[in-house]
Amino acid sequence: MRYDNPAGLIAGTVIMELFAATCIGLRFYSRRWKRCPILVTDWLILVAFVFGTGLTVMEIYGVAVKALGHPLNATIEDPRAVNGRLNKAKHLELAYLLIGVFTLGLIKLSVCFLYWHLFAKVVFRRFLMVWIIVIIGWMTSFVLAGLLECGSHLKSIFGTPAAYLHHCGSAIPSGWAMVGSDIATDFITLIIPIPVIWSLQLPTNRKILVLLSFLIGALSVGASVAKGYIYITATLGRYTEDAILILTGLSIWNLAEVQVGIIAACGPTLRPILSHILPTDSILSLMGSKRSTVGNCNHSQAHVTSAIKLHQPQLPTSTKQSDGELPSFVKMPESEEQLQKE
Repeated sequence: MRYDNPAGLIAGTVIMELFAATCIGLRFYSRRWKRCPILVTDWLILVAFVFGTGLTVMEIYGVAVKALGHPLNATIEDPRAVNGRLNKAKHLELAYLLIGVFTLGLIKLSVCFLYWHLFAKVVFRRFLMVWIIVIIGWMTSFVLAGLLECGSHLKSIFGTPAAYLHHCGSAIPSGWAMVGSDIATDFITLIIPIPVIWSLQLPTNRKILVLLSFLIGALSVGASVAKGYIYITATLGRYTEDAILILTGLSIWNLAEVQVGIIAACGPTLRPILSHILPTDSILSLMGSKRSTVGNCNHSQAHVTSAIKLHQPQLPTSTKQSDGELPSFVKMPESEEQLQKE
């Protein structure tokens, strides 16, 4: 991908925004169409979309004022490169870092709560509780790390390379930890439901179709890998490209990770509405067998989770209550109902 093509950068930015907006719109329209309440996972992804839109505006603004996408003809380590354009690019990049980490954390949390709603296994939900705490800790720690990377000398970020290295020596290792842990948490969040889905009593082709609706997030993992590669090679001195083009590459892949993450987080929730609006039987069969779409929220939830409902032998009521009941303080609106359906 070329980072010195302003028109291409703006076009790609707008296209990603339109795709993300379409997925968010369909997700909430589906909720209203099915007369379902808005869940925690929906609110989280909506807030993430708002911040993602902010990143889109920042990217377009950066290209418009030539802080992004327009070569500086100097490396980031060249003292002559310290000028108004590069400083503006660094301001945008710092904002991208802070907003991007927070937004990615919201997306990961939204996906975790989506898993919570779809899978009613108690052990699975206990693991999700731990993983949600990990994601919150990841998001909080790296937002604070971005704010405090130069201690009380925040202006050193926008100064000479020597001043940056003197006051912000921990910024580079912190950045490595951030991009590495971002890739790791993306990957782990992506594969969490795979063992559960693969253990379902379904035909293999049906399992694969269900998995594909969740594995769209692999594209987001790819974007995070690209962003990590650009950052690590730049800080190791092997990335000798123009200073502004380095920051442009980081910003556009950060944006791509956010927008693709939003699209992927919406993917499993769009099956009912897509089955309703897509015209051809072949596409409908690819999405899964079509069911009746008239009814209340219980019918909608059954439609979304029909392919992933766990089949277990019936146990006596007393046994189910003792072995399968979640603590009251971790229950969500659907938890008790889905546990009773197992």
